[in-house]
Amino acid sequence: MFVNEIKRKFNINEPIFTEELMELFSQYSRPYVFRIINEMEKTNELVRYTKGVYFIPKKTFFGLSTITADSVVEKRYLKELNNVYGIYSGLKLLNLFSITTQVPNVVEIVTNNETMRCREIEVNGRKFILRKSRFEIDKNNADMYMLLQVFNDLDAKTKLDDFAQRRLTSFIKEKGINLSKLLNLAMKFPAKTMKNLIGSGVLNGIA
Repeated sequence: MFVNEIKRKFNINEPIFTEELMELFSQYSRPYVFRIINEMEKTNELVRYTKGVYFIPKKTFFGLSTITADSVVEKRYLKELNNVYGIYSGLKLLNLFSITTQVPNVVEIVTNNETMRCREIEVNGRKFILRKSRFEIDKNNADMYMLLQVFNDLDAKTKLDDFAQRRLTSFIKEKGINLSKLLNLAMKFPAKTMKNLIGSGVLNGIA
């Protein structure tokens, strides 16, 4: 019964958090649920990835599948299905728009699911930096937040080349970003964000 319930609720190789299992079996005591989890671990129906995180493995020719720290962080701090609550920031974000070729040693994330201004966490040996979002991120404003974060993270000495400008302009058009809404949200960021945004020229011709 427990196995079927978990397989119905979660996909193979999907990070499953302890609190999700507790919620799924809320009619049972916490010690009892942990006992069930331990029994499922013994038969490899459920695998513990790291403290508080499990997954349903896929059996392959090489053995059981695994998940990554990135997938755990994505579900916990970025998005799940159509629910968006975080974005990448820092070098990883700038890299996405070809503003830099540097690969970050530590990935930075801005998320609703963080209460501290800045905090470093570790997921199975991988380090991440979390920052509390300036306002509630959702699927309707995540693209605008991402764009504003780019210009917030830009170094004063960094100049956008033509390719990066085209990438940013295309992003604005493809996502249908409204200039008025963007500028309104920009007021929630430091003054340098607006200055970098206006000075970049990427808004030229955007309604």
